[in-house]
This record gives sequence, C-alpha cells and structure tokens, in this order.
Amino acid sequence: MAVKGMSDRPKPKAGRKSDDRRVQVQRPNARYFRYDGPGVLTSKLAVEEPVTAFGRAIGRVRHVLFGRPLTSEAEITERLPKWKALPIFSSDAMSSVAYGPEAAMYTLLAAGTIAFAWLMPIMGVVLVVLVLITLSYRQTIKAYPNGGGSYIVAQANLGELPGLVAAAALLTDYVLTVSVSVSAGVFNLASAFPPLQPFYVPLIVAAILGVMLVNLRGIRESGSILAWPTYLFLGSTLLVIAIGLARVLLGNPPHVSGVSAYPVPLESLGILLVMRAFANGCSALTGTEAVANGVPAFKPPEASNARTTMLMMSILLGVMLIGIAYLAVISGALPSAQLESVMSQVGRATVGLSPLYYLLQISTMGVLVIAAQTSFADFPRVGAILAKDGYFPRQFAFRGERLAFNSGIVVLAILSVGLVIIFGGHVEALIPLYALGVYRAFTLSQTGMVHHWFLERSPGWWRRAFLNGLGAVATGVVVIVFAIAKFSEGAWIIIVVVPILVALMLLVHREYAAESQGLAVRVDVHIPAPHRAQHVVVAAPSFSRAVVQAIRVAQTMSGEIEVVHVTADPDEGERFLERAAAQLEGARVVIVESPYRSLVNPFVRYLETTRSEHAGDVTIVLIPEYVPRHWWDRLLYNQNAHRIRDGLIGRRDIVVLDVPYRREERAKRSDRA
Repeated sequence: MAVKGMSDRPKPKAGRKSDDRRVQVQRPNARYFRYDGPGVLTSKLAVEEPVTAFGRAIGRVRHVLFGRPLTSEAEITERLPKWKALPIFSSDAMSSVAYGPEAAMYTLLAAGTIAFAWLMPIMGVVLVVLVLITLSYRQTIKAYPNGGGSYIVAQANLGELPGLVAAAALLTDYVLTVSVSVSAGVFNLASAFPPLQPFYVPLIVAAILGVMLVNLRGIRESGSILAWPTYLFLGSTLLVIAIGLARVLLGNPPHVSGVSAYPVPLESLGILLVMRAFANGCSALTGTEAVANGVPAFKPPEASNARTTMLMMSILLGVMLIGIAYLAVISGALPSAQLESVMSQVGRATVGLSPLYYLLQISTMGVLVIAAQTSFADFPRVGAILAKDGYFPRQFAFRGERLAFNSGIVVLAILSVGLVIIFGGHVEALIPLYALGVYRAFTLSQTGMVHHWFLERSPGWWRRAFLNGLGAVATGVVVIVFAIAKFSEGAWIIIVVVPILVALMLLVHREYAAESQGLAVRVDVHIPAPHRAQHVVVAAPSFSRAVVQAIRVAQTMSGEIEVVHVTADPDEGERFLERAAAQLEGARVVIVESPYRSLVNPFVRYLETTRSEHAGDVTIVLIPEYVPRHWWDRLLYNQNAHRIRDGLIGRRDIVVLDVPYRREERAKRSDRA
C-alpha cells in the first residue's frame, strides 16, 4: 500500500544558536509503511497483521495452511513452466483415459460383449476429433495470446449471447469435471482396496476439499504439489501399454479372468446405441480447451509455451486412449459387476498383481483426483473474467493473499461436493451430464475463430479458417449426438441449466450497468469548496455519485476533509488522484496503494497511524453506501463498506457514519428543477 498526497509534515525547531533552525521529519508509520520518496509510502506485511490475540492465532494457522501473503508484483514469479503447466492444465484430459473407453464399453454392453468390436472404430473417430480440436485450439492460442477461452473468442466474434452461452457451458462442465474425475479416482482406488468401498462418498468429498485447499495456496504451489502424481500416471500407464503390446506381438496377449458383466438392460445394436457409445467416448476429450483458457498462467513466451504444452498433451492422450481401448478389447475386459474398473482389469491382466499394478491403480486414482485441478485452475479464471465484464458478482475478480481467485475456488468446491452427494458419487449417473456443455463451448469458439480469420484476412487466413471451420463442424456434430443420444439419460438437465445461467448473468450485468450509469460523475462537473468547517474522512472506493454525495455531506461538517481511496491498481489510483484534483475543492485526497490487494486493513491502519496529527479530535468517517433497489441484489454491493464499518465501530475517538445514496434521488432532484 503506498500513500500519495500525504506529506511527512516536517516541523522546524530552534538550533543551539539563535539563528539556527533544524527540521525533524516525524514518521510514526515506520512499522507499517516504507518511505519511498516525498509523500509516497508503501505498506509492509505488518499492515495485514490482526490486532487481537485470537486474530493472530487464526493468522498463524492460515499461514501454515496457505502460506504467507504475496504482493501483486510477485504474480510473474507464480507463472508456470511447461513441465508444471502440463499436469495443471491437462490432468483432466489425461485422466479421462481411465473412464472414457470404459464409458463407451458400458453403453455397448447393452448389446452384448460382441458389440465391443465397435470400440476401436469409435475410439478412432474420437481420436480424429481430438486432432481437430488440438489444431484448432493451437490457432486460437496464437490469435488470442492473452487467453483464448471459448467465452472470450465467442463474445469477441459472435456477440454477447453466444459468449455467455459458451461461458455457462464451460462453467457447468468444470463443476461436472470435478465430480466425475474425483468419483472415478476413488472408484479405482476402491477397486484395488475393497475395504474402502463403504467410505466411497466421504472419500470423494475429502479429496475435493483437499484439492481446494491446495489451490488456495496459489497456482505455482499447486503445480509443485500435484505434478508428480500426473507424471507417475503417465509413466505407469505407458509402461503397461508397452508391456501389453509386447505380449500381443509375442503371441501371449493378456487375458482378464474372474469378472462378470455388469447387469444392464438389453438392447439391440443400432445406430442410437452406437451414438450413445460415441458420446460417452467423447467425454475423454473434455479439458482439452483448458490450456487455451490458461495462457496467462504460463511463463513468457506465454503463447508459444501454451501451444507446445497442448501438443504434448494431445499426443500423450491419443496414445493412451487407443492403447487402453485396444488392450481392453484384446484382453476381454468389460464393465464389471465386481466393481473393478476396466483400467484395473487391463493392468491386472497385463502385469498381474505386481507392484506395477498397484502403482498403476494408485497413480490412476491420484491423476483422477488431480484432474479436478484443471477445473480449479480454469473455473476461477473464467469467473474472474466474467466478473470484470460485469456478468458475475465482483468478488469473483479479487485475488486472495496467494494471488488465487479464492471465491471461484470455494464456489467450485461447494457445487462439486453437492453434485457428488446428490448422485451418490456414481460415475455412470454423472457421465450423461458430462461433456455436452464443453462441446457446445468448443463449437462456439471454433465458429468464432472462423469469423476472426474472415475479418483479419492475414496471409494464409483461408487455411486457418477452414481448419477452425472443420473443428466447429466436428464438435457441432458431437453436440447433436449428445443431445439426441443422452437427452433421456440426463443431458436435458444441462440443456435447461445453461439458459438459466445465461439469464442470471444477464440479470447481474444489467444491475451493474444500471448502477454504473446511475453513479457516474460527468468530467465537466465542478465540485465547490465547503461552506462549513469540520474535520471528516471520506472512504472513497471510486469516483462516483455516492462518493460525491458523501463529500458534500462532509463539506457541511468540516473545513478539513480527507478523501481516502484504497486501490490495488496504481494506474487507477493515479487516475482517481488526477480527477479529484480537477473536480474537488477544499478536500485533501490520499491514495493508498495496496500491493497485497487488501482494501480494508490499509484504510484502518492509515487512520490509526495518522491519529497523532489530530490529537484530541474526533475523527468522523463517512462511508458512502449505495442502496440497491431490490432486496435480492444486496449481495452485489457494499461488501467492503460493511467490512470497513465493522473494523472501525467501537474504536476510541472514531465515529462511523453511513451516507446512503439512491439512484432515484437524481431523478427527484431533476423533477424539482
């Protein structure tokens, strides 16, 4: 936090001789602020320290769990190298190897095990879709190096509504990704260790909460903690595939024994059954867009590193999908009534109950749980972008002490836990809801890229447009297949939920837009000097009509007014200072920069450390408060104002007054005029 506009107030004193003068600069703020120049100070970490013993104890626990706070400047050091970004952004896609082929087999089983002959052709088509998605999104990363997520691309090229549909589809898919992947991971663990089966749902919930806590420590630390299980899974899976293929070539193919087929209603082998199997197989490709969404999280050069990471992810995913599907068909694996996963059967048939088998199972469970990391990395980012654009509550855009978007992380965990409890952690019940949303986002994004290339028309634009168009057609076909084949199995829920989310986002945006218009102050408005003298402090979150009204109230109370504006953005603070200098008279403006992004503690500490300048006076703090028109939108406003009030009420010689502002007041004044 840096304070601008506040002098050090040098006090001249007499020297030893009659004509000598000396100046003593008083700096009572040394514990909390570092002096960087005349009138400029930067806050130290002590500003964030609690003042009560209980608060300090809680703070120590927070530091152990999440680490010490990071400054905004430390964001560049939190960026990910490719070796960390690969597990962070591709764990969702990689983990689908454990349930994608099995989900397709589960559907084909309704026509008997003979229908498994369709598995390899189905996975071959899935592989073609993977290639198209990879090539398309590599182009998206290049065109949108600041983050080319489906929402950004669709909104920029197709308009507001398609962009919000893409965002809603992605958000629902991220929630389902956490629920499905963690449930599948615990299922694989219970396959190897049957005594764990009675604790199935509690283990899933505990795993989701564990991933949430790791992510609250920051993306770099989560990458360090969660990278090794992904690489362990990659190594053990590729090794099992290599051993299995070697046995096939040597004439000794692996063979699954001791399992019976999971009881499913019988169906004839028809086009609808194959479509449903293909839809389940396509669930293996969810998460492939995560790299494009997370480009800003990469170390420079961001776009180049993201493109390389996406290519490596797709190659590894394709090899493992085809390898596991082939070994499943050759070995006779099938969805088991004994609740043993196909992945476990393939591993047991290939390497027996060896240490490699248990390593495969444990690493499979680990990577499936960590697959939730992709959602925990991208859901908060999408939520933050939507919040900055005014479609989500503003608190989703704020970074926490560790530079993570805490609100998005916690909300994602809560929603995922709720889904797990509602569906009992059954993967087969969640799969029909899965992937429809993300393929809809794929389609909108690639369609938007076609429009982008047509507008740009750079050399070779038609080839890039054709490739993105081909990707849009392929993913659009998958959306249609999902909607038809999975509608009765639960896909209708996603078809209904996405429009509801879009409507809610539009409602929030309309509310924020109305608030912004109602509180805006014209640049040419001149605010006169005060008529009455009194000393007050105005907490100014922004230069708005609500703040202007609070200043007018202050001018009737004192001739000595301080307007204090706390900001995490130095540029925004400079703009506030320039505008206040041009439009305000008779007020001392103080800009408090907060590199730790805290908005309340710096304001409170500033009042405490400047109390000596007004010894014996009562400090009156005016807090502008916007009064919403509806009871249901109160959560969208005044959260920081309430926290400032709570931090100041009860302090000696400090009086806190709310200055409410309603948009209707402007209309009433106009009517009276």
